[in-house]
Amino acid sequence: MATLEHTIASHASDVNWVAFSSTVLASCSGDKTVRLWEVGTWAELPCSPLLGHSYPVHCCCFSSFGTQLATCSTDGTINLWGSKSGQRLTTLAHPRNNGMRTVSFSPDSNVLVAGSVDGTLVLWDAYTKEMLSPQGLGPHGPAVVIEAHDTSICACAFTPDGNFLLSGSMEGNMKLWDGRYGNNKCLYYLAEGHDLGVTCCVFSPTFGSANPDNPVPETQPRMQYFMLASCGADMLVKLWDVHVSPGYDMRLRVNLQGHSATVNACAFSPDGKRLASGSVDRAAIVWNPLTGEKLYMLTGHPRCVTTVAFSLDGMYLATGCMDRTVRIWRLVDGPAVIPVQGASKTESQTEMLVDVQDAATPIKAQQTTEAAQPKRKPLSDWSVEEVCSWLREKGLEHHVETFRENEIDGNELKQLTNETLSKDLGIAALGQRNKILRGIKALQESESSSTSGQAQANLAALASALPPQLMQNLPALVSTFAPSLMANMAQSAGPTVTASKGATPQASSDDKVPDEYLCPISREIMVDPVIASDGYTYERKSIESWLQKGKMTSPMTNALLPNMNLTPNRMLKMLIQRHFGSQ
Repeated sequence: MATLEHTIASHASDVNWVAFSSTVLASCSGDKTVRLWEVGTWAELPCSPLLGHSYPVHCCCFSSFGTQLATCSTDGTINLWGSKSGQRLTTLAHPRNNGMRTVSFSPDSNVLVAGSVDGTLVLWDAYTKEMLSPQGLGPHGPAVVIEAHDTSICACAFTPDGNFLLSGSMEGNMKLWDGRYGNNKCLYYLAEGHDLGVTCCVFSPTFGSANPDNPVPETQPRMQYFMLASCGADMLVKLWDVHVSPGYDMRLRVNLQGHSATVNACAFSPDGKRLASGSVDRAAIVWNPLTGEKLYMLTGHPRCVTTVAFSLDGMYLATGCMDRTVRIWRLVDGPAVIPVQGASKTESQTEMLVDVQDAATPIKAQQTTEAAQPKRKPLSDWSVEEVCSWLREKGLEHHVETFRENEIDGNELKQLTNETLSKDLGIAALGQRNKILRGIKALQESESSSTSGQAQANLAALASALPPQLMQNLPALVSTFAPSLMANMAQSAGPTVTASKGATPQASSDDKVPDEYLCPISREIMVDPVIASDGYTYERKSIESWLQKGKMTSPMTNALLPNMNLTPNRMLKMLIQRHFGSQ
């Protein structure tokens, strides 16, 4: 079972991240401090707190042997500390002085990577403290900043062999990079990782090629692949197969559904048999990543769970919270484990599930009694009611009346765009619009595939009916007509989807509005949230009014603002729109 063993309440602001070494638990906070605790006794070490950042500390991580601790901050620096002495060993600065949101050591601790609010990745040699370049270290070639994403990077993780690096952004996309030098070249791009943004990602330490004892298929002796867990603002934890040889590919294994709000963090246990996630819904969930089952849910946090981490022996799980506390949970496996009430496999349980002991052999999924889906008629022939039935299948039943009132049949459905959904049909939530557009695209692709299959069957039938003397001309016939066939198939593909600005959220007086959606100055719902140089988010009009009055200090900390720059907080804006659009 999982029992609460200890609560740490020493931070003066939100706990942003926690990390374990074999003997030390580290926590970092919006109060600009890093604190160290002895594992087991949970007593604070004499050298704690570690002071050195001038703005909130977003992330911390230990080197593989636990001798160094890296911390990154809004102040644009990474501090490296001796984990036992608490002594600051060095400070690494972002070349553009931009704030950094995430930091990670490679598995061999040779490379340190940081993701920044400007969408860049920076890699350093952890020993020489020099930036890496495509040719190697700084002296051997020009050091580079990798222009990785268009928006803030909130997640990055090395593959267990350290050869590859994956990054995720607030836009929801993910990219794969060379983990040794970066090379400023994206190896693989996944456009739609999570709606509204990726918040965290981590590789399993034991799955697939991470475990040398796992068998490699004889038919593909060079195959290398890993399991990735990611989470985001779409309330999902997702498990992916990341293939790095031969070729690069990412395939969704399963969606883990259980949270009811943005999932802020996820972490694997050291043996890879458990996966923890923490969410804005104030709960942490422990999953079995091999089966997709929910093992147990940890509740009792009064505010958002911001971070989760397993101890290296797998005995403890630490959860950090916006209530300024760290909770330590003792985990016990075996017969004593009490499953969460109503635990069941995810909706994708029939997809390939692979055992860590036999990673190349799919486990046969349980048979379902659900009847096979009947073949759909062409989308152009759908009636309004058939479109409404499709919406219900997609879990979008609250839009049925809107579609019925506007007489959206199959032909109209095919013409819908992000703009018409927002402006003409009044669907304000970006996530809902994206879900509808992806569903339409899937319908069109399925229809195109069906048409292609029928065309191939017709060709086969034609070939079998041809006289022998014409069979020799069949290759010429195919080469002549295939281009036009492919062109017709391409025309039936769905349009590219681009996001547009959502409607302004409106709330009634009795709405239960999360505190994070309120401007710290006006205490009103934010319409145009922006991040000031103190790292806090405000309503644009409120902070601009503050600055115009000659106030050069932070409204939250009273410290002098380093600059007057205001950066749009697009992720929070989309979350606010989604919150009120679903009501």
